[in-house]
Amino acid sequence: MAGRKPFEDALDHIFWCDSCNVPLVSEKCDACGSIGRQVILSPPGDARFCSPYERTIIKGLFESSYGCDPIGEHLVLLNKVPGDDKADEVIVDGYTLGVAYYDLRDAEYKLDLRLHGAKLLIPMATKKMVKVRVPRDIHLSGKAIKGCMVLEASPDIKKEDVILVKVNETFGGFGIAKRDACDIKDPAMYTIKIRKIGGGSVRLNDKRGTIEDAVAANRKTIESMEKGAINVIKAIVSQGKNKGLPVTVSFSGGKDSLAVLNIAKKAVKKLEAFYVDTGMEFPETARFVEEAASTMEVPIVVERAGHAFDENFPLFGPPAKDFRWCCKVCKLGPITRLLSRYKRGVITIDGKRRYESFRRGGISASEKNPFVPGQISVYPIKDWRAIEVWLYIHMKNLPYNELYDKGFERIGCWLCPAALQAEYRRMRELHPDLYEEWEGLLYRWAEGAGLTPDYVRYGLWRWKSHPNKMLNIAREKRIPLKPHKEDGMALNIIRGVSPCTAGGYSIEGVLRLPRWAPIDGLLEMLETIGRPAYSDDLDVILVRSPRGTVKLFAGGQIYASSSNKEQAARLFEDAVRQVLRASLCTKCGICVKSCPGKAIRLDGHIHVDGQKCNHCGRCTEGCVVARYYSRLIEKPKNISPK
Repeated sequence: MAGRKPFEDALDHIFWCDSCNVPLVSEKCDACGSIGRQVILSPPGDARFCSPYERTIIKGLFESSYGCDPIGEHLVLLNKVPGDDKADEVIVDGYTLGVAYYDLRDAEYKLDLRLHGAKLLIPMATKKMVKVRVPRDIHLSGKAIKGCMVLEASPDIKKEDVILVKVNETFGGFGIAKRDACDIKDPAMYTIKIRKIGGGSVRLNDKRGTIEDAVAANRKTIESMEKGAINVIKAIVSQGKNKGLPVTVSFSGGKDSLAVLNIAKKAVKKLEAFYVDTGMEFPETARFVEEAASTMEVPIVVERAGHAFDENFPLFGPPAKDFRWCCKVCKLGPITRLLSRYKRGVITIDGKRRYESFRRGGISASEKNPFVPGQISVYPIKDWRAIEVWLYIHMKNLPYNELYDKGFERIGCWLCPAALQAEYRRMRELHPDLYEEWEGLLYRWAEGAGLTPDYVRYGLWRWKSHPNKMLNIAREKRIPLKPHKEDGMALNIIRGVSPCTAGGYSIEGVLRLPRWAPIDGLLEMLETIGRPAYSDDLDVILVRSPRGTVKLFAGGQIYASSSNKEQAARLFEDAVRQVLRASLCTKCGICVKSCPGKAIRLDGHIHVDGQKCNHCGRCTEGCVVARYYSRLIEKPKNISPK
């Protein structure tokens, strides 16, 4: 199938052993020696086994639409595909039957049928089917046919239904009804739009493969992959300056970190796992982490974020996919505190994988963490796909988080903006108390921001800059997207970068914040860009730097000047960032650890030693507030010089 791969050389297929009736991750079956049939996957190609909960959803979709369940007890794979929300190719016996997806507009699951699915359904369906008479030599896919060609039609058909189209026992497909059943035979009208139709039939294998059969069929391949992952860890741990560094495993309670925890145990003699309790973890996850570490006999340290999320929500509002301040405050901050006890540095084994998303496609086998000085992250299963992780877990009989069986593809915080609306629906079913608490907070925030309840109901809070799919929904439902800013944050440019009468260039603007840091706090933070001084008489801060000067006035006015346009624009933005850092500091401590000159300490608020600071900007790069500068405030379009 067409589509962008997540990274170069990414696999877009698996294989299927028809003898054992199980998926294969390599061409040859380890159980019977057969060569598998290739099954093409849509990118990113991260197929997985269908959970019991997802199976009930798919069963319900087939039965409600076509009056039968063609899958029964057969092994089902799901392959995540791009969509508005949760969307998965449904693969049975190596045939892609359709795409099960969650419709954001109607807040329900739906089925997008494929040709193999239609051919499998036609002999057994009792709903939404027509029998037509058409010449075999006419190409029908993508074309409309008139009602005079319809011989029979199910009485339940409604306009725009996806219907099965049968010509004879060996020729059929599916299409879209353009009329209700009562009018679908109208000879004067085009009543059916054929989507796909063709010859041949589809019949499922009499043998019903199991996950245990799949493990047997892939055992040698998975064992080889495990060996490769162990060698990756051993090579990096024994490499040069890494020798003797303590080894930790980041254990989130998810499947990938579970696999690397077991692999790491085999690679190194001494290690310690750590788990960050963000304060928004599913109860099942928190419980599983403790139990798994005990069962696997691995020492684990739990670092808790406490009430960090609740304390920062009033300032930042809901986290979003493009504004995940929560990860910095509730995860990276605690990790930084935890790992700071390793003075010489630390190696952390992590379960991050390239197939998880297009964004992760470029990860290397090991990387230095730019936000946690001294931490070397190792990704031994970076090239594994989800199906391979699950085969490994089942092969090793590892206990796994029960949330996977309950319909969650990924495990994270229960309010994560990266979660899907379908997962929020499931979370509401499993933990109505947590859901109601979070929903109530969102509705109160929306009301305060001048947004409608539909802004929350349709999940629009999960973005700062909305993608096209959400913009379309907002237009259809007439949902306003722009919150009022009277009580929020805004930066208004009075005068863009322009020539200054005294020479050089200058820019001037007004910054509005819900609260400002005290003068001492502003002076401390501004040390990172220059040498600040405060005039009590004028109530103004003057910052001198090699790049130019900045003035901050009591009313929020900020003025920057420099010898050239680019420097003036950058100096102005840097000054705004430091004001934001001082005023909205989350006290996560990341900047303290990021500073190579040890010029920063955290004692109630940030203190910067101007004698030690060399203005390198590392502290600003690691700051959650500065990082999301453009999301916190509406960045004016005329800051940068033309």
